[in-house]
Amino acid sequence: MQARFARARDRMTAGLRDAGFHVLDAASTYFLSVDLPRSGIAMDDDSFAQAAVEQAGVAVVPLSAFAEQEPSRDLVRLCFGKKDETIDAGVAAMIKAKEMLA
Repeated sequence: MQARFARARDRMTAGLRDAGFHVLDAASTYFLSVDLPRSGIAMDDDSFAQAAVEQAGVAVVPLSAFAEQEPSRDLVRLCFGKKDETIDAGVAAMIKAKEMLA
């Protein structure tokens, strides 16, 4: 299971980075975090998350939702605990979201 998650993490990380996203390194989790400003996206995490699902069909979670005080508004997270086809579709949708929203 560990090897499968590592492979899925690396697949999603490579796909997003190849598309110009700034992806934070991940270990010990099955989520990747994307830094929006460093990826060329001038939106806060909540606005991007809402627009991404509505306009590009990809669901991301704004990390500010997990902070009680003074949350960072620059990061969204994606789950890579998925089949390869789902990961590839998610990366494609993130590219579409970036093209539409950046």
